[in-house]
Amino acid sequence: MRAIALVFIYPLVFLWMTISGLTGMFTSIVLRQPDFTLRFVPGVMWAPFTMWLLGIKVKVIGLENIDESRPSIFVANHGSLLDIPACVMSIPLKLNFIAKKELKPVPVVGWYISATNQIFIDRKNKSKAMKSMKEAASRIKKGKNVMSYAEGSRSKDGSVKMFRRGSFIIAKEGDVAITPVAVHGANGCLPPGSFYTKRGTITISIGESFKPSEFPELSVEQLAEAARQRVIKMHDALN
Repeated sequence: MRAIALVFIYPLVFLWMTISGLTGMFTSIVLRQPDFTLRFVPGVMWAPFTMWLLGIKVKVIGLENIDESRPSIFVANHGSLLDIPACVMSIPLKLNFIAKKELKPVPVVGWYISATNQIFIDRKNKSKAMKSMKEAASRIKKGKNVMSYAEGSRSKDGSVKMFRRGSFIIAKEGDVAITPVAVHGANGCLPPGSFYTKRGTITISIGESFKPSEFPELSVEQLAEAARQRVIKMHDALN
């Protein structure tokens, strides 16, 4: 029955994504309101209605740990494509994303990312990747918040894999606050290798932020592992 229902639901999901993407491009390019776009279109317009259509509830805990006066890199685990709508509707900030360059030519999605001036990263080119990381650092220093799925790709078994160094190089060099985010349940709502979503609840747990200068003895790799361990602890607490 679920598969039959999704035959009717998915076209609505893709239609809403298209409408939201085009709205974002209009408000960002024509109305020149990128900040409004980054908060309203994904977090208020696109994500909540998309999740409602799919029958997926989103619960958020730890909102008190968000300090709007201090820009941060939000580092989260990545188990499903549903992590993205769950996070943007849960974190009430204008989030800048670091996206792989392969998304750039994708209709609507890539266009929206480009129109809202998100950060593309070329993982196959180390020098270009570092340039993207420096751009992200520059934005954070100007008061922007960046969302990073630090594993780099989706975890197939739901466990939290090793965090990549990029986000933590930025954090350590600029002493930028790191906010750990645990995403729980997304992997179950959209299982690895499956095209069919399941009804369920995704919980977003936002932890206390910390700055690299609080742990000067830690290398970039150790900083990444410290953040990963915090995410794991928060994730396990939701089981």
